[in-house]
Amino acid sequence: MNQILTTEASIPLGCSNTSQNFVRASTKRRWRLAILLTHPIQYFAPLFAQLAQQPEFDLTVLYCSLQGAQAERDPGFGISIAWDRPVLEGYRYKVVRNYWRWGLGRFFSYVNPGIIRELRAGAYDAVIVFGWGHLSAWLAFAAARLVRTPWILYGDSVSIFDQENGWLKRKLKRAILRPLFRSTSAFLVMGKLNQEFYDSYGVPREKCFRMPYPVDNAFFVRAAEKARAHRAEVRARYGIPVDAVVVVFVGKLIPRKRPHDVLEVVRRLQPTLPYLGALLVGDGKLRASLEAEIAQKGLRNAFLFGFKNQTELPAVYAISDIFVLPSAVDKWGLVANEAMACGLPVVVSDRAGVSGDLVKHGENGFVYPAGDVASLERLVSALALNSELRRQMGKRSSEIIRTYGYEQCIEGIAEALKSL
Repeated sequence: MNQILTTEASIPLGCSNTSQNFVRASTKRRWRLAILLTHPIQYFAPLFAQLAQQPEFDLTVLYCSLQGAQAERDPGFGISIAWDRPVLEGYRYKVVRNYWRWGLGRFFSYVNPGIIRELRAGAYDAVIVFGWGHLSAWLAFAAARLVRTPWILYGDSVSIFDQENGWLKRKLKRAILRPLFRSTSAFLVMGKLNQEFYDSYGVPREKCFRMPYPVDNAFFVRAAEKARAHRAEVRARYGIPVDAVVVVFVGKLIPRKRPHDVLEVVRRLQPTLPYLGALLVGDGKLRASLEAEIAQKGLRNAFLFGFKNQTELPAVYAISDIFVLPSAVDKWGLVANEAMACGLPVVVSDRAGVSGDLVKHGENGFVYPAGDVASLERLVSALALNSELRRQMGKRSSEIIRTYGYEQCIEGIAEALKSL
């Protein structure tokens, strides 16, 4: 049975007048809108709360599980986690019973047949479906077709990884997705590489609407500014020298994230830049090997902080100087958004989706070929040697990230609904 677990009328999260005025000017009706996603996500909860405050939206969020809102083992981090910021407040939501849970992140991880009943009974004007990689998304497509409710897709696929699939997998994928995309009323596009993916499937540009992949910029800005005022104290608490230039990595300690590249760069540069240090934040299967590398190679000022929750991350960025995302495979990389909101220069690989939009090479950071440690070393060295360059690029990061927030997400959703 579908169950409404909680309904919070309103929690003021700082919805700007600009986004309110945009929606009022561009929408001529009140939209009864459903959003379906697998579980509560810390980055989207504030967006849903802001949408719920808009008079033009009658919003219901449908969850296939409460993973993240409740403590649960994350296979990537290798530990049990629950987000320490509220993810179920400020908007109406329902949890649809999951009948067959088979691991996480797999097609059969979510089997929620109650979605069909919910879409039939809800009389929604539209449903936004986050992704298509699980069975319940396809149940939603079937139900929406049955009751003639238009659906809007928000997916994170990017062209560079799709092209690397084998011939047979690409053929099967296209055979499945092309009909789905033809039946989809609108697409919410998170960035350049995501748009190129839809282009490759022949999706008309007029059906695509910009919806950035967001973090709560205001939260990170405020919290980082507060922590930065006590930067020396926080560093002292962790044993980080006050004059060290700290390169920070945030993410799961797994092979595709390539955290060892950060330590290798620091190892190469420390003979000439003895004040350079590294801070690795996260957990996962590579933690033991990273600890061993630090010990065996005698790296100075190299720290493994373990997993840090949302309220702890702004202080991590505030005591750092350079952010690095060396991923070999990363459809986006929201930690880059966080670092930019905290005013850091960012160095990211060209295999991270964020590289196509948020990182302006030479302005707020650099993009380099994934796995090219020599290039990463050169870029980190340039930033480590020049405090003014770090300051200017960090300032530019703060400017750019302002255009990738919840306000722009609300605008994109409003425009997509108008197109229906």
